[in-house]
Order: sequence, then structure tokens, then C-alpha cells
Amino acid sequence: MKRSLFLKSFLCLSLIQSASAYDVVDRYKLIEDKLKTEAMMRPFGHDFILDINASMNKNALDFVDDVKKAGETQGSTGDKLNAANAVLAKYDKTEQSIKVNLNIGIPIFSFTAWDVNVKPNLRVNADMGANIGIKSELLTEEKIVDLFGDEIPAALATEIRKAGFFGVCAGRTTSTTYGAGKTCDVIEYCNNPLTSLPAEAKLYCSTQKVGEYVFPTEQAVPNFDLFAKLDVKAGLFNEFTSGEHFFGHWNIYGLSRTDIFQKVTSSQIAAGQEIELPKKQNTETTLQTDLKFGYKNSNYSTFLAAEEIKISKMKERETGSKEQSYGYDPLIRFHADALYRWNALSIQPFLGVHKRSGYGFSDGMYLGADAGAHVWGDRLGLMLRGMVDKQYLTLTPRMKLWLMQLEYSAKAPLKSTDGDTKLS
Repeated sequence: MKRSLFLKSFLCLSLIQSASAYDVVDRYKLIEDKLKTEAMMRPFGHDFILDINASMNKNALDFVDDVKKAGETQGSTGDKLNAANAVLAKYDKTEQSIKVNLNIGIPIFSFTAWDVNVKPNLRVNADMGANIGIKSELLTEEKIVDLFGDEIPAALATEIRKAGFFGVCAGRTTSTTYGAGKTCDVIEYCNNPLTSLPAEAKLYCSTQKVGEYVFPTEQAVPNFDLFAKLDVKAGLFNEFTSGEHFFGHWNIYGLSRTDIFQKVTSSQIAAGQEIELPKKQNTETTLQTDLKFGYKNSNYSTFLAAEEIKISKMKERETGSKEQSYGYDPLIRFHADALYRWNALSIQPFLGVHKRSGYGFSDGMYLGADAGAHVWGDRLGLMLRGMVDKQYLTLTPRMKLWLMQLEYSAKAPLKSTDGDTKLS
């Protein structure tokens, strides 16, 4: 059985151009694909596997703890809002990311057909992660709708999207948290007798707390966008070789995907509002495949791969749930390397690129080298990887102990910011 524990400290990489607006979902795609690149460079082989990976940027837990403390602040509403604003100001223009991955695999008997040797494996993969982007911005009507998550009635969402909503809302609420005449409390506005709304919307507002959805109409509001995703894959993962030179894999599996996008303001933090999963989850199940074809000769190899190609949808999301944010665009990858050995010592330079919708071609480029010393048919050994890309220098030591390997990876930024986002 193989086991590996892969601990990382990182912050995600840049978008297409430094001037591009920050998008919490697109940034998560880049985080995820960068981690998949490093995982690709420690292949499992045809064996029993238990593989655990945990990754986060260095102050993610501090951010979560500070937000929790702000929500528990004692005192007036103003004191609570000041505490929440102070936390978001502290982490303004940063992102906080975390990701956990679990792989379990069981080999199936190998076979050869038409000079192609196939090694099938039954595998289950669970991948869960989240990315939080903190920034100050003027709230638009559409962003106000996002604050309510998936449970907001359609009638209330339509009312918020109307032209002039900000002014009417501010005129019908009495909260003075941000100054008289400049504040909109959506729940207070909804409950006002002068506000004409269908019974469904009025009933919903009557169950919500006044003060949780308060924002100024004429100034920027500190807030954060949260994106989280859970993928579970199960199916056949088939490696193959043909003759001395050709290799690759063909994987066929079911993918169950659930994601959530939520916007949170300082007023919601001050009110102690918890982020909860929607009552109607948008879980979808699809049939997917991965394709990889490579060539090797002497000491070098190269391959082209396409991962997460959607074949068909097997189960639709629940009626009334929010449409998924991540999408099903495949990941395209090219990679090349060369291996040089001197007795027990080795060095393996490599370069490659990966691309998916949501980030630029240059964001997926990387190059580096592995240096190692292995004995007993590579069952025991030490390895050190150095890798550089558009934003980071990555250092990765690995220790291989026959049935187990331990790996740690840390990313050091090559510049302080990318666009308006600070790099950790």
C-alpha cells in the first residue's frame, strides 16, 4: 500500500492580466490546477493507494479565527460593525484558500491486447476546497441579491433589482449605522407597510433579523466572496503502454459535484450570521473521462492530456437550487521531462503548461527540476524539487519509505502583489 501526506503553504496564482477584476471562482480554478500539476509529478502506479493532501495559505486559519471573534464582539451594533470592518480591512485585497483531497485505489488484474498493456484500477477520489476573496466595493443591486444566498424569494430578488431601489430603501428604513439617509436595511425595508411585495416575500422577511443586511448606499463596503466546491469521483482509471515508446491513460468515471458561492458583508459578520449550506443543494452527477497520450525514448518523455471531459449528465441538480458556478470546462495539459542518473543520484528537469477557462495561458506555464537519491529500486530515497512559474518559487522536499512517502511543498512569492491582490 502507498500512502503520502502532502502539506502545502500557498496562495493562488495570477489571472489572465494583472488588471483583470478579481474573480473568486477563476482564482480557485488556478489554485486547483496548480495543485493537480504537483500531484501529477508523483504518480501512484498500479498499486493499492491511500493518498491524503492538505493545502492552505499561511494565514487562512487566522482569518477564520478573526472573523469568528468579530462575530462574538460584545457591545452596541456600532461596536460590532467596527470590529467586523477592522477584520476585513486587515485582510483587504487578500485571498484565503484551503483544499483537502483523498484518494483510495485498488488495482485490477493487468492484461495485454494488440500489443497494448493495460493496468486498470478502481479508484475513489474526494476533493473539497474553498477560496475567499476579501475586498471593499460598492454594492450593486445584483450583489445585494447574492448576499441572501439561494433562499431569497424571486419576488424579493426582483424588487431589489429595480432601478432606484437604493434610494427608496434608504428612505423607508430607520437604521443609522452608516448615517441617516444613506443606509439601506433590506429586511427593515421589506417589512415596512409602505413596501408592496407578494406574501411569499413578506413571510420570508418576517423570519429574518433586522440588521443582518445593512449597507451604505453611497460608499464602498468591505466584504468577502466565498466559493467552495466538493467533487467526488469513482470509476476505472486505466494506464496503458504500447511497445517501448508510447504510454498514457484512459479514465472513465462518475463525478458528483456540489458548489456554493456566497457574498458576506461586515454587517452580516457583526450580526453573527453563520454561513450555511443551501437547503436545496445544486449537486449534479456527470459521466466524465480523462485522456492522456505520451511518447518516451531513452531518458526523456513528453505527453499531452485532457482531463475532466464531460461526456453526459447523469443527474440534474435539484429544482430550485442555484446554478453551479464552476462549470465543466476540461483541463488541457502539456508536459515534458528528461531523467539523468549517476548511480543512486538523479536529476530530472521538466517544463509544461496547463490551461482551463478562467485563467490565461501564461498563468499555467511552469519549469523546474527534481534532484534525488534513491536505493533499492527507488523504494527508499530523498528528493528535492524546485519549480518556478509566473508568480511563485516552489520548493518541495519528499521522503520515500517503501510503502509510504511524505511530501511538503511551500510557495514563496516572486512579487508582492498581482493586480490588486496581495500574494502571501
